[in-house]
Amino acid sequence: MTDTERSPAAVPAGLTETVRLVSGLVDRRLAAVLRGDQERYAALGAHARDVVQATRAAAFGGGKRLRPALAFLGFVGAGGDPGDRRVVDLGVALELLHTACLVHDDVMDGSAARRGMPATHVAFAAMHRRRGYAGEPRRFGEGVAIAVGDFAFLSAMGLLAEAGTEVRREFTEMAKDVCVGQYLDLLAAARPADGTPDPEVVVRYKTARYTVQGPLRLGAALAGRLGDLRDALDSYGRLVGVAYRLRDDLIGALADPAVTGEPAGDDPRQGRHIPLLELARARLPAADLAGNELLDRVADGRLREGEIPTALGLLRDLGVHEHVARACAELTAEAGRAIERVEFAAGAKDSLLQFAAHVADV
Repeated sequence: MTDTERSPAAVPAGLTETVRLVSGLVDRRLAAVLRGDQERYAALGAHARDVVQATRAAAFGGGKRLRPALAFLGFVGAGGDPGDRRVVDLGVALELLHTACLVHDDVMDGSAARRGMPATHVAFAAMHRRRGYAGEPRRFGEGVAIAVGDFAFLSAMGLLAEAGTEVRREFTEMAKDVCVGQYLDLLAAARPADGTPDPEVVVRYKTARYTVQGPLRLGAALAGRLGDLRDALDSYGRLVGVAYRLRDDLIGALADPAVTGEPAGDDPRQGRHIPLLELARARLPAADLAGNELLDRVADGRLREGEIPTALGLLRDLGVHEHVARACAELTAEAGRAIERVEFAAGAKDSLLQFAAHVADV
């Protein structure tokens, strides 16, 4: 790590400053790691670098670097040295895991776009068609996306070589939990006759576990204090993580695509089993046959393009936004109380309280 890539000597003043500073450190280190990979595979021919370049495109596609920032706060909050280069490598590993999840998720969900750009599998299917390759473009694109996601995940694991046994174990368990959460989400969307998974369990394992809870635990583990901080960080991470998913789902379903970078109504279009759908079902009278049939088509992924505005309008009319706002406020208030009670560096604690307040602002 060069002098210009060193971690800060002190904790930044607030959440925004932390995210900005950690983002810069992570981006520089991530670029260096991927540049080394490109040089490694250059001798195999130009195409051998396609996987690395696709990983770079996905990783630098506009993410907020939230997970590295939370890992940094968990680390310095637990007494870790802000100048320890291992916390930057941990942040890069989290971003590469996130990249792997997004690339694979887009294949599973059939999403055409990610952050305003073609999803990885769509971009490679288009390349297949453009260059007149043999075989089926869709299968080629999806196969490449699987390879890209695997490459990103394995690159993440490689960055933890100096992090210690506890950190590597935590990271592995977190990644496994995400895989199970993803399966439960897919199963819920399939609506099996013997009952769908609990939506809260899906949210906790697919999103909360590696968005908030996991990074904080990893930071504390890197600082050697996970044992006495585990309960508080788990409570904060679970509560804020669930609120974050609810907020994210609301944005995904109802927000302006010019802001999200994804098509309007992408979640309803793909038949994703989002908590918003369960809220809508609970609020819609059984006698409203048309409305319930519309929600059934949303759940089954059978929503026609022309019905998307109607479905989104129904969610608004049923007061889903207000319900999510109240739930997020309650969850994040409880999370704030959990983190207030523990021995944690003041600057890091303040930043976590600011993050909870941000998530509550729906």
